[in-house]
Amino acid sequence: MREFFPILFAILWMAPVGSSQASDAAFGYTDHASNLIGSVTVVDARPEDACLRYTVRGAHCLPAADFLGPHGRLASFREIYWLLGWVGLSEKAHVLVVGDDPTERDFVAGMLYLCGQRKVSILSIPVARGAGLKQTQMGQGMGRGMTRNPIYQGVVREDRIVLRDELAQALAATHPPLLLDGRSKDEYWGERIRAMRGGHLPGAQSLPMLKARWQMAQGALQLPLRNGLVAYADDPFESVAYFTLLRAGAGADARVFPDGWVDWANHPELPMDSVTYPDPVPAGAAAKRPAERANPGQVALVLGGILALAAFSAGFFYLGKKGS
Repeated sequence: MREFFPILFAILWMAPVGSSQASDAAFGYTDHASNLIGSVTVVDARPEDACLRYTVRGAHCLPAADFLGPHGRLASFREIYWLLGWVGLSEKAHVLVVGDDPTERDFVAGMLYLCGQRKVSILSIPVARGAGLKQTQMGQGMGRGMTRNPIYQGVVREDRIVLRDELAQALAATHPPLLLDGRSKDEYWGERIRAMRGGHLPGAQSLPMLKARWQMAQGALQLPLRNGLVAYADDPFESVAYFTLLRAGAGADARVFPDGWVDWANHPELPMDSVTYPDPVPAGAAAKRPAERANPGQVALVLGGILALAAFSAGFFYLGKKGS
């Protein structure tokens, strides 16, 4: 029965991409970047060591992990603006984001867009495949500078961000926004839990990010016909990447709840659907301890004992043979 309602909603609300989606000239995908090189600022979302070795020549190395603090929490916009200045970005530039992992790439692109970057393009061809560029356009990337140059002065696109309290009020209103959950089906139904609770936000429809990305590659992605979607996934990293896929990739009039399900689930007073809880640990159950590394001295001592025992056994056997 639980599978019936998402299918019914899909029939009522789904329409092919492009039928009524909002276009955003400042944010989009591209698979042709050769003519852009030289006129755009390139940002590589991969780990810095990979970017420094080989990327689009002169790309600014800006790993996805640099936006995140402890436990995957999103840094404040003030801290992120400092980061973008250290990397050498200007909010007035047209930025082309490249990478290999689509979630990392889309997360970085989405953060730049939310930070107020004038224009953000996303190259869909991985760097590992040459980014679809000429060999002469590939080279080494650039790390952070010694000072902030220039000072990043973007204006946050607040109209694209939904905070937790704001979303809670909107869901209690007469006409709540339509939510899209980008996590897997198992997480949506609470069968797999990565937070304090499993389940999903009230009334949210399930459209897993991996499924949406595959459908978009096939030209068959379908989204709800209504405007004003709010996208979320597990955490800030996945939520912003999911928002990017929907808005830049599919042109949806979407906003993002960046803190995602983990933040919502940590507040038990908030409404939830299909709520589940992790299995309790039996009382008195011993916690598993990680395997400890053997001390080199202990290893040498054990090996020495084994060798001595082997030598003694061999000598005893030899003497026995000789005496017989």
